[in-house]
Amino acid sequence: MTGHRRAWFVLAACIAVSVGYNAYVIAPASVLPRLAADFGIGEATAGLAISAVYLSWVALGIPGGLLLDRYDNRKLVAAGVGVYVASSVVGAGLQWYPAFLLARVGGGAAAIFVWTANANIVRQAFPTAIRALGTSLFVASAPAGFALGQYAGPLIAARFGWRTIFFVYPAVTLLGSVAFAVAVDSPIRNESAVSVRQFRETIKRPAVLRVSAASFCAFSLFLFLNSWMPAYATGRLGVDLAAAGAATALVPLSGVVARPGGGWLSDRLGGRRKIVILGAFVFTLPILVALTNIADAGAFAALLLGAGFFAQLGMGVFYVYVSELADAETAGTSLAVLTTFSVTGSLVTPALTGWLIEAFSWTAAFAYVIVLGVVGVAFIVTLPAASSSAG
Repeated sequence: MTGHRRAWFVLAACIAVSVGYNAYVIAPASVLPRLAADFGIGEATAGLAISAVYLSWVALGIPGGLLLDRYDNRKLVAAGVGVYVASSVVGAGLQWYPAFLLARVGGGAAAIFVWTANANIVRQAFPTAIRALGTSLFVASAPAGFALGQYAGPLIAARFGWRTIFFVYPAVTLLGSVAFAVAVDSPIRNESAVSVRQFRETIKRPAVLRVSAASFCAFSLFLFLNSWMPAYATGRLGVDLAAAGAATALVPLSGVVARPGGGWLSDRLGGRRKIVILGAFVFTLPILVALTNIADAGAFAALLLGAGFFAQLGMGVFYVYVSELADAETAGTSLAVLTTFSVTGSLVTPALTGWLIEAFSWTAAFAYVIVLGVVGVAFIVTLPAASSSAG
């Protein structure tokens, strides 16, 4: 198999592993009422089942980056899949909610290997000329997994019970792992042993921190749209919940096109990463402003589609850009820093904007994410041009 064809095979295998995992991450959201009723808890408490994954992901993300730069990433992916599958299957049989949450924490601890290591493998598999496209296609597996989790969860739960989904999604990942074992047939590691000093220098490198902070802003915009637009449409526009949910579904679905589209555009522009990420922020901001002044449901759906598309246009490019801003031997650590910042935005923003809505107003929540967008622009414009030779 030629190197070019092998890269696409590696990408397909890594996507399959990731789609199953991301479906698992979001799985409780689609069956929340059934889960809450089974455990005898409120739906707000049941929502912690999603947060638990992100908490351990954030806590272990950066330390895990050192392992990515020291050890064979294939073995790390295998270990991560093992931990995630075990956590999901064991959790499905638990009857005590705190124990179920602990199992979800275990599943989140696997993320640095199931997600970030796969991103690193895909990044290295593709030649520089199409690296952003390949990496962005992998990053699009996250909204694809979310879509699978949201769509299939209720159908499976209605026929077989909600706990069954925690067997089905790991099965998707295990099938992908078979292809992964065939596709990734040589070690993925740095030739030089990364020292703790190099690791510390990378996680403190200003360029890595700035692009990661910009990613925090981008993911915050995305999660705000995903989390609160149904409530905004029903409360402010008088749209029924089903229609509001359908309109909001356009946000993650648009990412399946937007994320690889941004990578393709970056490659077409000769590896220019900054301009794509800046464009994503610049086009998203006026749409957010327009959403605060819209009264028509059709126009709302159109604006939401545009906001979802542009908010995600640079998300795959971030993964290539940060590795090009780091030394080649610490690219895994830089990816871990970026992912940790991104997931922190996903964890913090829904709760913080919810508090702003309740304590102040929708205007305050929109103002917060608009300011984040401006801050994201400020971080990106101060960054140097990347060296596409990294990794």
